[in-house]
Amino acid sequence: MATTAERRKRARILFVDDQKSAREVALRMFDDKSFDVSLAASVAEADELLAAQRPSVIVTDLRMPDVDGLEGLKRWREIDPDLPIILVTAFGTVETAVEAMKHGAFDYVRKPFEPKELLLVVERALEHRALVEENRALRSQIKRQRQDADLVYRSSQMAQVVDLVDRVAPTDFAVLITGESGTGKDVIARLIHRRSARADKAFVSLNCSAIPEHLLESELFGFERGAFSGAETAREGFFTKANGATLFLDEIGDMSVNLQPKLLRVLQDGEFYAVGSRQIARTDVRLICASNQDIPALVAQGRFRQDLYYRINTVRIELPPLRERPEDIAPLVEHFRTHLPEASHAPSGVSAAAMRLLLEYRWPGNVRELGHAVERAALVCDSEHIEPEHLPPEIRRDAKSAASSTAAAHAPASEHEHAHDALDGLDDEGGASPANLRDAREAFERAYFARLLQQTGGNVQKSAELAGIHRTTLYEKLAKLGIEIDRGS
Repeated sequence: MATTAERRKRARILFVDDQKSAREVALRMFDDKSFDVSLAASVAEADELLAAQRPSVIVTDLRMPDVDGLEGLKRWREIDPDLPIILVTAFGTVETAVEAMKHGAFDYVRKPFEPKELLLVVERALEHRALVEENRALRSQIKRQRQDADLVYRSSQMAQVVDLVDRVAPTDFAVLITGESGTGKDVIARLIHRRSARADKAFVSLNCSAIPEHLLESELFGFERGAFSGAETAREGFFTKANGATLFLDEIGDMSVNLQPKLLRVLQDGEFYAVGSRQIARTDVRLICASNQDIPALVAQGRFRQDLYYRINTVRIELPPLRERPEDIAPLVEHFRTHLPEASHAPSGVSAAAMRLLLEYRWPGNVRELGHAVERAALVCDSEHIEPEHLPPEIRRDAKSAASSTAAAHAPASEHEHAHDALDGLDDEGGASPANLRDAREAFERAYFARLLQQTGGNVQKSAELAGIHRTTLYEKLAKLGIEIDRGS
């Protein structure tokens, strides 16, 4: 929440009093405290200022010549129900002021007021308004999160993804979502749909890799009766089902080269033929595609049409792997823990030791693997909290390997010697081979990153840029390899 000084800078005070001397005192008082203040000599004048300026707080005399402050209070609260209104009242009208508070006044002060007393009440009113606005924003955020219940994140990387989603969703641009398997490409596709003008229409999804090549065309475009053996009745395809809606084609990189020209025609002209039909069908779809493959590489290999790639890649959204956004792991774990299947036991939390293992693990299966790990841990958990022994064995094994690497980092032998030995064993067929590929890789990485840090004087950001990886990923590697950062080197 904003500090008192920040609230004052943004706050506009409307002071309403028919006495000129009272307005002059208020002007000096609020000016001295860096408030933006407007003055009104009547309720009617205050009405005009309220409409033009939208003040943060109104301070008004209860007794006014045209309309009394109580009537003004009712009118102003109708315009802005959250507007704090402070009444200034003479001793004989305290009961009226109390009555006004029942109608929504924030507080009152007695005339003649002490500037310090009025300032304190104004500060409280501003703080109250800030809380109301913050609560409204939180309620709006919670409502949105309920709509996007599967999207849980805390990292700046995912915040950038969601920002791009918000910008592209209102358009009809084709979107290509890329990223490793399990990063949540389908979740982002559904999010784009829910925030689009087609949100009240269907979200039609098809995984291209799950359909045999010879059946994918009929699934996409439909078929006529007798089009092929077994086609006893006509059936509409996904482009017909998604007419006026959103069509999500997952794993688009697995689509055969023979089928790609037909997809291209739909995207260019909105037209297609059902299998076995000579009649042109038309469709209007918002296409979202996803792939865990390198589509440009497929284009270079002749396995994906370049013109189709340009069509589906109007906007590209790249999802970072979970290992590059470790700050998302804890909130995701909590999300999965609190959304377990009803038959599962729901532990009340995750122990610090278990969370440490979850944070250190590399998550090759990304968010999907994390969700399965939490479900599995909850299933075998026999205590209030998920402990390390409840986690899948591969996570515990990875932690042991990391511990071994840390211990090896303090061994007397030179890390550079280990790296050279590993590389020599790979280059020289007659030489001794390293124990295994993992050991060779770790020895090389330890020497490589130690040298990078030495060259950059311990500058992690610069080292990460030279290595071509994210800074968070480098921090993870340094911790796993047991390398300490020497800022003075």
